[in-house]
Amino acid sequence: MADSVILQVDGPEGAREVKLTSPDKVLWPGDGMSDGVAVTKRDLADYLIAVAGPFLHLNGDRPMTLQRFPEGIDGEEFFSKRPPQGAPSFLRRVTCTYPSRRKHDQLTFDEPAALAWAAQMGTITFHPWPVRTANLDNPDEFRIDLDPQPGRDFRDAVEAALALREVMAEAGLKAYAKTSGNRGIHVYARILPTHEFQDVRHGVIGIARELERRLPDLVTTSWWKEERGERIFVDFNQANRDRTIAAAYSPRPLPGAPVSTPLTWDELPDADPRELTLRTVTALLMGRGCAWADIDEEAGDVSGALSLWAADLECGLGELNFPPDYPKMPGEPPRVPPSKRKADRADDEYMAPKAERDAEWGTAIAPPYGPMLAKPVKKLPEGDFLYEPKWDGFRSLIWRSGDQVEIGSRNSRPMTRYFPELVRAVVENFPDHSVIDGEIVMIDPDTGDRLNFDALQQRIHPAASRIKKLSEATPASFVAFDLLALGMENFAEKPFRDRRAALETALAGARPPIFLTQATREVSVAGQWFEQFEGAGLDGVIAKPLGEPYAEDKRVMFKYKHERTADCVVAGYRLYKGERDAIGSLLLGLYTDDGTLNSVGVIGALPMARRRELFEELQPLVTSFEGHPWAWAEPEDTEADNRDQSFPRTPTAAAHSRWNATKDLSFTPLRPERVVEVRYDHMEGPSTPARSSQGSGQDKRFRHTAQFVRWRDDRDPASCTYDQLDEPVSYDLARVLGNHTPTAG
Repeated sequence: MADSVILQVDGPEGAREVKLTSPDKVLWPGDGMSDGVAVTKRDLADYLIAVAGPFLHLNGDRPMTLQRFPEGIDGEEFFSKRPPQGAPSFLRRVTCTYPSRRKHDQLTFDEPAALAWAAQMGTITFHPWPVRTANLDNPDEFRIDLDPQPGRDFRDAVEAALALREVMAEAGLKAYAKTSGNRGIHVYARILPTHEFQDVRHGVIGIARELERRLPDLVTTSWWKEERGERIFVDFNQANRDRTIAAAYSPRPLPGAPVSTPLTWDELPDADPRELTLRTVTALLMGRGCAWADIDEEAGDVSGALSLWAADLECGLGELNFPPDYPKMPGEPPRVPPSKRKADRADDEYMAPKAERDAEWGTAIAPPYGPMLAKPVKKLPEGDFLYEPKWDGFRSLIWRSGDQVEIGSRNSRPMTRYFPELVRAVVENFPDHSVIDGEIVMIDPDTGDRLNFDALQQRIHPAASRIKKLSEATPASFVAFDLLALGMENFAEKPFRDRRAALETALAGARPPIFLTQATREVSVAGQWFEQFEGAGLDGVIAKPLGEPYAEDKRVMFKYKHERTADCVVAGYRLYKGERDAIGSLLLGLYTDDGTLNSVGVIGALPMARRRELFEELQPLVTSFEGHPWAWAEPEDTEADNRDQSFPRTPTAAAHSRWNATKDLSFTPLRPERVVEVRYDHMEGPSTPARSSQGSGQDKRFRHTAQFVRWRDDRDPASCTYDQLDEPVSYDLARVLGNHTPTAG
């Protein structure tokens, strides 16, 4: 394998040299390619240079976000908005303004050498803004993303795109179509840069609603997935500032190396997006040129689309939801799915204008508000970070205004009623008019020296009497780790180092059950925590960039979690939703000392092709419930379930889920003869109270869905016991909770 090659890339200022390291590195594995041959880093560079002409014609002179996969599509991904360190000087930089009003530089791509450099950086997908550098606030592209929901496919998107073309033409816009690189279609029009992002968004909504009226059974503008059904979603939010769509001629990080390919309208009906790949698109271009070659000559005016928006306003149709990381916008509907909006409070409270809700709480941020999220990493990042223990509980944002307290959750559904003891503690310990982010945890009521997630889960109960009893018997605690607001001062806009310092001051006098999380600047200390704190029931370590503001529902932080493997027996499967020949989940078991096969969880996340392969592979093992280790789970009707349940507790589900009494969890039994190696984070228990085995630790199950690693045909199923599982060394939880040392300066 060559260490590096020097590419000579022609450009407007002559040839440039671009160094390509590890040119033979595999980016797309061969098992996903139609010819079985892997796509390398050099192949990517050669492709980008070959299509540079049409690529730069359509995407040049635009701020560009890079979606990078340095280790290939099966490795970690990075979205680079800021120019990466070491970016060559010939790459132009422009300063972009974001919805939070922050500003920073982004790169533009103006010559083929820039694309070769992007390949060197592991860039697989390019995401250009819909603006040119001369006018960064007024889009010159009108973009509509047609996204097929489950039950719809590319052929349905084609039907929607053809109808959309007519609607746009009636509004004075000439439409151009390209494949998304997956199942969807992107429809563009060039527009005069005379309107701001908000106006263009409204024009897109006007067009989308008109399309929905014409094809109500095929198309939807519903933002909430639960309302979309089996239709094509018109993603109007791609028209917002800082929202981008995969570039024309950009590869996508999917098996087969598909490319988002501009097509003529005559080509679209018969197109197969799986055949438009990094290996085929160059020949297509050489044969007929770029399908969008004349797009710049067809710039239209967005005013026709805005007329549709205005007409809808007259009929009472107003604003639609913005992306979750956007500030709450004027006239925006509630950012809560309709099914959850009615669960714990009246609709009129959710429907109150933002100004009224702000006035009610006296805080710069009012509920509901989504927490900032973390992306998983294989090792702790080093640099300008603050490291914290990763707590194992319920993530929650808590508001306090006088005696009024709101305990929010990850899904925006209030949890206040489940934790009355925390309401009292918040009033006693939080500053008035404050919003604090943290984790609700449960100290083990028996040992007192570790966290107990099982006990915490018992608190989510419909009966108020049960909640009251548990709040007294097993009180919860709250570990604070971020500050979003004090009064009308919005700390979410400030860098984390400022938020942490203010949080330490705000909770300086706090007493249990309110705690301030430990934190350190030293990665070596964080590494020790990772090894030690698991023994107290914690979940890993979080790394938070000290210079970043708080981003609602956006993955800004990094989580480094424990990851282990185990060999399990495959004893059954469920079918994938809507399919009769694809596996939805594999049911896993471990043997106890007395020979009982306990249900410990499932494998659920698999590519569709692999689901079909597994179905065929496992058919010889299909058996009846007679003599099966889980015969007690036989339902009255043994027809195999055709729905995927990614988080069943046990296979008892002839039965039904404890969370949804109407949800059938029946399964197809298999002879327990095959062993699979799985990856998991940690276990909890018990799995089957009525059938849990004797013996310490032999009543556990996987907390989350396990990941398939490989078949272990060399293992005897009887050898798959609980003895193989790691047990962390016990560590005193009080030592984790007790440190309040200031750290963020």
